[in-house]
Amino acid sequence: MYQIAIVIFDEFTDIDFFLMRDILGRTTTDWTVKVLGTKPSHRSSLGMTVETHGHVSEITDADVVLFSSGYKGVPAALADPEFMSALKLDPTRQLLGSICAGSFFFAKLGLLDNISATTHPDAKPALVAMGVDVEDSALVVNGNIATAGGCLSSLYLTGWVAERLFDSAKRREIHRQLIPAGQADVFDALIESSIASAIR
Repeated sequence: MYQIAIVIFDEFTDIDFFLMRDILGRTTTDWTVKVLGTKPSHRSSLGMTVETHGHVSEITDADVVLFSSGYKGVPAALADPEFMSALKLDPTRQLLGSICAGSFFFAKLGLLDNISATTHPDAKPALVAMGVDVEDSALVVNGNIATAGGCLSSLYLTGWVAERLFDSAKRREIHRQLIPAGQADVFDALIESSIASAIR
């Protein structure tokens, strides 16, 4: 069974975490999801408290590592030696993904050197200032690294994970209950094409 880790920190963006966690929690047979951080619990930007399952250093054991976002939380985490020193990532054997400003962690670790990425448009200037080639795309995939821009692009990021670990049928399974009534075909085509066009 695969292990997926979602990394959070204080002042994470609620929808970025909760939407990924909800979507990936819609299966119990093919993977497990662990929420990791530096403390037993972290508070979101809207004041929600989320308990973690372990320390962020446990990401080394995960097959998939996904980073949440947060316009206040990300800068603080980037400046936290405990947090950053624990980020031992290996794109040769792990699938790595981020939502919005979560891509800043990849940039800080040098994982975006010489490849393109995306983030939320509001965060683009700061990511460009870090030397990253930032695309105005909902999802950008380079090998085992995927960056997503905009909260709702979690549909594409989680879909990419499901397809990489299994196939499009698994992606449809975890998204099925999220799709508005009468629009299954519309969303399926959009998600499928967005993932396909994201691969560089």
